[in-house]
Amino acid sequence: MGRRARALDVFFAAGSAVLTLAVVFGEGIAAASDQTVAGSRWWVVPLLLVPAAALLWRRTRPLATIVGVWVPVALHALFTGEGGEGLYLVWPAWVSLYALAAYGSRRQLVTGLSLAVAALAVHDWNDPLAWRAGAEAAWSTAWWDLVLFVAPLVGGVVAGARRTRALATEKALVEAEARAAVAEERARIARELHDVVTHHVNLVVLQAMAASGMLDLDPERVRGPLQVIERSGREALTEMRRLLGVLRDDDAERPLAPQPGVDDVDDLVGSARSAGLSVGLAVTGTPRRLPAGLGLTIYRIVQESLTNAARHAAGSRVGVSLRYGPEAVEVAVVDDGGQDAEHPPAGGGRGLLGMRERVAVYAGTLDCGPVPDGGFAVHARLPLPEEEP
Repeated sequence: MGRRARALDVFFAAGSAVLTLAVVFGEGIAAASDQTVAGSRWWVVPLLLVPAAALLWRRTRPLATIVGVWVPVALHALFTGEGGEGLYLVWPAWVSLYALAAYGSRRQLVTGLSLAVAALAVHDWNDPLAWRAGAEAAWSTAWWDLVLFVAPLVGGVVAGARRTRALATEKALVEAEARAAVAEERARIARELHDVVTHHVNLVVLQAMAASGMLDLDPERVRGPLQVIERSGREALTEMRRLLGVLRDDDAERPLAPQPGVDDVDDLVGSARSAGLSVGLAVTGTPRRLPAGLGLTIYRIVQESLTNAARHAAGSRVGVSLRYGPEAVEVAVVDDGGQDAEHPPAGGGRGLLGMRERVAVYAGTLDCGPVPDGGFAVHARLPLPEEEP
C-alpha cells in the first residue's frame, strides 16, 4: 500500500473519530444537527470509536472493517434501546460498504452485506424516529436505508472493476518487461559465449598448424600441441552446447575481443576501489583452471553485484569472496548497507535477472536478498566440470 493510500485511510478514520467525539461531547452540536447518542459516555465513547479505527484496514481487510463498523452500531442500539442518528454513523457506514465492494471478494461481499443488513435492522428497530414512528416514517427510513447501501456499493463496484483492470494491465506490462529483460540478457550471454567458442576454435586451428609443421621434423614434439587441441576442442564443444541453449542475435557485426574471466576479478575489485567503493577480496581453497565461460560468469556476477552496491548502497563496505571446493566454486558479494541503501527486491531487477540466467546456464544456484543486519548479499554456487584424467 502506498503512502498516499495509507494517508487517505488515516484521514477517513480520524474524520470519523472527530465526528463521533464532537457529537458525544458537544451537546450543542448534537442538538443543532439532530444527531443523538444515547447511553453513558464511559462505555459509549470506546464503543463508537471502534468504527473509526476499523476504517484503517478498509483496503486490506474489508470484511473486518464491516464487522468493526456495523457491530458496534447494533450493540449500541441494543444496549440503549435507542438507535443513534447522524453523520458520525453514516460516514463510517458508507466508507465500509464502499471498501467491501471495491476490495472484497464475492464471498466477502455476500457475508459483509448480510451482516450490515442485520445490524441496520437492529439499529432501525430501536430507532424511535424509524419503524416505531408510523408508516410514513417507516417508508422514509426504508428509502434512506436503500440510498445508504446502494450509493457506496455501486461506487465500490465501479472502482473495484477499474482497479482490477489496472492491476491486470500493470501485471501484463511487468511480465512483458521481465520477458524482454530475460531475452536481452540471454542474447548478451549468447554473444559472450560465442566469443569464448571462437577463441577455442582459433586456438585449435593455430595448434593444428604448429603440429603440422613439426610432424616431419620432430614428431615427438607434436604431442604437446595435440593435447592443447584436445582440451580446447572439448571446451569448445561444451560451450557450444550451452550456446545453443540460449537465444542469440547475430544481426550486428561485433569485433572479436577476449572476454574477462576469474583472473580479472582482482582488477575489477581494484576498479571499484578507485571509484570510491570500499571492497575487500578473499580467495579460499585451491584455485584451479576454469573453463572460459564459467570464469566469465563469475566475473559478471561480481561486476553486477559491485555495480548494485555502488548504485543502491553508497558508502557501504563490500566483501567479495571466491571459494574453490572439490565440486563447485562459490562466489559471494555482501555489502553492509551503507547510507540509505535501497536495493532491489530479491526476485526483481534486471541485473539480478541476468545473474540468474547466467548461473542457470551452468546448472548452478543463486541466492540474493537483504541480510538481517542490513545490507544485501549475493551468493552463487557453480558446479565444476570433471577434470580430465
